Amino acid sequence: MSTGGYAGGAAALGADRRPFGAGRALAADRRLALLGVAVLGAGVVLALGGAASGSDVLALAGGALAGGAVVALVAAGLVPGSILLALAAPLPAVYSSADLRIAAAAPVGAAVAVAWALRRALDGEPLRWAALPRRWLLALVGAVLLATVFADDALLSARETLNFLVLLALLVAMTDELAERPSLAGPVVDALVASAAICGVLAVLEAVGVIPGHFPRWGTPFHRAALGFGQPNGLGLYLVMLIPFAVQRLAAARGWLRVLAGATLAATALGLVATFSRASWLALLAGLAALAFAGRVRLALKAGVLLALAALAVELLSGGMLSDTASRTVGDWIVEQRAALLLAGVRMFLAHPLLGLGPGGFADQVESYAAQVTSLWDYQPTPHDAYVQMAAETGVVGLVAFVGFVCAGLLALRRLARAPAPQGEASLRLALLCSVACLWATSFGIWPFAHGTGEAAILVLALAFSRAAGEPT
Repeated sequence: MSTGGYAGGAAALGADRRPFGAGRALAADRRLALLGVAVLGAGVVLALGGAASGSDVLALAGGALAGGAVVALVAAGLVPGSILLALAAPLPAVYSSADLRIAAAAPVGAAVAVAWALRRALDGEPLRWAALPRRWLLALVGAVLLATVFADDALLSARETLNFLVLLALLVAMTDELAERPSLAGPVVDALVASAAICGVLAVLEAVGVIPGHFPRWGTPFHRAALGFGQPNGLGLYLVMLIPFAVQRLAAARGWLRVLAGATLAATALGLVATFSRASWLALLAGLAALAFAGRVRLALKAGVLLALAALAVELLSGGMLSDTASRTVGDWIVEQRAALLLAGVRMFLAHPLLGLGPGGFADQVESYAAQVTSLWDYQPTPHDAYVQMAAETGVVGLVAFVGFVCAGLLALRRLARAPAPQGEASLRLALLCSVACLWATSFGIWPFAHGTGEAAILVLALAFSRAAGEPT
């Protein structure tokens, strides 16, 4: 496991070479850190108390205190925003109702983005884009804004556009932070891998009924695990993105850490199985394809054999879980309804081919288009396909920008993975390429930018793009 973290600049100077006033500055930083943590703790307690008691005022006051503390700590450079984001991504929603769900990662991500903007405004340093395909990113921003201007429902589209732009701003912020301090990649990856293992264990417990589940697998004793992501596909996306990191940490570990890394990988993989998310399962094949894409064909074949053996073991030990899921695909009403939602999205695109309906337009008008898809009755706010949703809501302009961003990013990561690098850095770059490939493959079955999964996806992308300025971790 990586033990990399912040570089100890003050320690390297030595006590006799410390600049004048450095001791007082360090003491002031410690006091600010303690005050920030105290305010953060008080805010969290107040917010949870308000949520439990039904007091919106208390919950909002606590949330404001906690958010202010996060902004202060990150802006002052006392806490890395990337670490906070990694820890917040799998947390359950802070508020959930029939019409609105606010994932814990949403306010944390917004606070981190604001803190980064304040810090950059004060230090005046240029942005570190690293390998981030900025032109396609700017094209995507422009396409979304243009679709919003001409949207059928301007207010709805403005709200959805704001959410999307905050995520893109977070991508720039985290890429900049991780490119500035490449040694942060190790702790961030370790935090993600540890979180994935914990989620994997909890997912298995939810699947077997120890933790109450909300998505029963009819005719079996299992439930589809969803945890705090609200739906199984969201948890599946989160776990499949992080499996390549768990594999990389296992390959790099030695001694007792190898046993721990093996258990971590097993927990994450079993958690992925417990989601019964076919899109996420199949996305593992995209990870194997990414290895071949980077010129590591033998490694891809070896990994494919190991994956097949693992799938066979799960099939035998679970009494046919995988084959049962495969057989249910034919005639499964959920699959039929997802296909109908896709068709509705295609019809929306054909009706508004240039700029689409505007962000959020699919959820707003799915019932109207259901009349053209007579088999559709399970209305969902998304077609469960990021590419179709981009086409329906932003037209061909947005779809081209989105696909261009995806392809340009994968090509940039392929170049990084093939470039000469020390062994540890080379394996991390390869894991990042596989993780991003899994992300974009799973996006054929889910909208990946919902809060929670969105922040996790943004952090993975930032980790990947920032390695252009990387060093061994």
